Amino acid sequence: MAKRLKDPEEVRKIRATIFDKLDRRGKWGPIHTSKENAVKGLPSHQLGAANEVLEAAIKEGFLILKPTSYGDQISLNFTRKEDIRAIIRELYL
Repeated sequence: MAKRLKDPEEVRKIRATIFDKLDRRGKWGPIHTSKENAVKGLPSHQLGAANEVLEAAIKEGFLILKPTSYGDQISLNFTRKEDIRAIIRELYL
């Protein structure tokens, strides 16, 4: 996953935070946002790790990448909805 963060718990929290933000804003399927907006609001010392977590989530199929003329856009993969919601629920336990 993220090379910058050694602690898997911290990586899990970052991923759940990003997924929660996208879920609350309705970024599923064709409704997308920029990668920068997805990590906006996280502490500045976690931004590098958050970008790595985003890339890993794309490779794992949790996020859909949509290249556009104005930059890469992402959205939550609707076919993985239950998995994503389970990750978000773990954040609040």
